[in-house]
Amino acid sequence: MQNKVAIVTGASKGLGASISKKLAQEGISVAVVYKESESEAINVAKECKKYNVKSITIKADVRIDSECKRIAEQTKKHLGNASILINNAGITKFVPFKNLDGLNEEDFLDIYKTNVVSAFLMTRAVLSQLKEEKNSKIVNISSVASLGLGSSIAYAVSKGAMNTLSLALSRTLAPGITVNTICPGYIKTNWHGNDEEVNNKAKIYADSVPLKKAASTEEVAETVFWFVNSSQLITGETLYVDGGLHLNY
Repeated sequence: MQNKVAIVTGASKGLGASISKKLAQEGISVAVVYKESESEAINVAKECKKYNVKSITIKADVRIDSECKRIAEQTKKHLGNASILINNAGITKFVPFKNLDGLNEEDFLDIYKTNVVSAFLMTRAVLSQLKEEKNSKIVNISSVASLGLGSSIAYAVSKGAMNTLSLALSRTLAPGITVNTICPGYIKTNWHGNDEEVNNKAKIYADSVPLKKAASTEEVAETVFWFVNSSQLITGETLYVDGGLHLNY
């Protein structure tokens, strides 16, 4: 992993922060991409640098093509060619599935652009760098919600589309670049509320899944790194990291 460079979107907190730090721990320099949480992003980069790697922060909106191109340019300028891209940026709106009036057209489009279109734009922006490097990897962060579950119908649909995007890209970018997908279940982050709410929801989730466990961000980051460190014989795979929730459906 020495001298490799990764770009992680949505990296200022939660899963993206843990992925960034895990990659740095393995000797990979990291571009920490964020949209709003500047102080958190700076802290993540500082944590990465403790592992004697380079790390920069890039404030950008990955829904915009020119911004994605700027991320690629800044990464190459300060860190070198990226050979790893982690598409982790994502948003949702918490709306019960039966409440069809709780989602409007703008909600759908905003969630889709952030969760799906951004991954396509980032892949295209970084593609020339990935092609120049050996054994390049793309890991897309989807969700078990892609099975038609989760925080809202719009979110579930976006994650189903992310899985399909990964399949299409894995065919298109082979043999030089692998593309794989992680589908986490419940992860203990402030995405789900304050500490008490997060822990209560984690307990409910753990009680409902075969392995009786909800994941930490660090545990999911370990799985992401497994794909990053895997051979060039694995592409187009979708891996559920959900305690077995998908077995219930």
